[in-house]
Amino acid sequence: MKKHDQSSRSYSSESARVNTPVVMNRAPENRNEGQKQPAGQRKRRKNKKKRFHVYVAVLMVWLIACTAVIMYGYRKFNDFLIDYETSYQASQPNLVMDEVFVHFEQRDIEFLWNNMSEHPTVSQFENEDTVKTFMLNMIEGKTLTYTESGEYTAENPSYAIEADGYVIGTVTLRRDLNATREYGFPTWVLADISFPAQPFEGATITIPENSTVYVNGIQLDETYITEEIPPDESELQYVEPYGGNITGFITYGISGLYEEPSIEVKDYTGAVQPVEYNEATDLYSAGYSTNHPEREFLEQYGIEFTTLFANVISMDAELEELDPYFPPDSLAYNYISRNTALRYFTGHGAVTMQNEEVQEFIAYDENTVYMQVYVEQEMQMWPDPEIVPTTTHIYLTKIDGEWQISGMRY
Repeated sequence: MKKHDQSSRSYSSESARVNTPVVMNRAPENRNEGQKQPAGQRKRRKNKKKRFHVYVAVLMVWLIACTAVIMYGYRKFNDFLIDYETSYQASQPNLVMDEVFVHFEQRDIEFLWNNMSEHPTVSQFENEDTVKTFMLNMIEGKTLTYTESGEYTAENPSYAIEADGYVIGTVTLRRDLNATREYGFPTWVLADISFPAQPFEGATITIPENSTVYVNGIQLDETYITEEIPPDESELQYVEPYGGNITGFITYGISGLYEEPSIEVKDYTGAVQPVEYNEATDLYSAGYSTNHPEREFLEQYGIEFTTLFANVISMDAELEELDPYFPPDSLAYNYISRNTALRYFTGHGAVTMQNEEVQEFIAYDENTVYMQVYVEQEMQMWPDPEIVPTTTHIYLTKIDGEWQISGMRY
């Protein structure tokens, strides 16, 4: 059998084109194109496509619903957080403290006073208004601040009020059990204002024992006496033997005042006396009275006596002329009569009295008076006149209804 040798077979291009069919390599878009599909298959495919569109629609609705629910939940949660934060912030005690502090800044003493559970003690010499003024002075013109006090706790908020850096009071808050907030947050209200006001003012007053003293218009009684000062014994000798009296002094002490007091002293006649204040000793004092119902008569009496006494000394009057001015057995009169040296004087001519003056007048009481009297004698001498001054220190005592010289100081 003869083998076919392919390598020995030759072809021409013409024969190749003629003999070799050309087939286009194109796959149909649809394998069934050109073929009619069965009706059941087309229906299933249509239903499947419909179900897909329904699924997509449901999915979109579900996503939109979920988004709406999430957004709603977010808004609700956000509203909750905002409401929670608002309630929390509104429950902070410092908000109430800010409202109270405004009254301090406005110097609203009435508000502070009305919210103090304990008020400062006020003595009988002052009143409520005095303390309020004192409190106002503690904060007037000062920079006020507040901080949490050392007693501050979450359950008992307490704040210290400072004026120029110094603590002058405290404010305490309390929980209002009848008012509740959302989420259980507390409601705080003002519980108490503490405004300690310590009285540091006082007075020490020394007056004659027969005078009266008034502090802010109220008379001090014997319970305020701190010291009794007897009169000088050296002065008593001039009046005591004749029934006269020299009053001593009494010192009164008072403390616990919020303001510097008003001091008034009245003498034994009820007349107001001048009061002196010694800043170095912090002492108020009033001296003996210069008031006497018979002062005018007594001054004239003293001038007449001193004029006569000067003339007796200058030998221009007789010693016996002094007798009516002294009581019987007067030590002063005896001293004058025995002291002859006082009566020695240079010879001179006529004497004229001038410049008579009562330089000091003290009324110890109705029956005892002291006077310092000054007179001048103008004496005719040669070649020129001479002025001779005389000063007497005399005690007058009313004896059996009549004024007499009971003693003299030289």
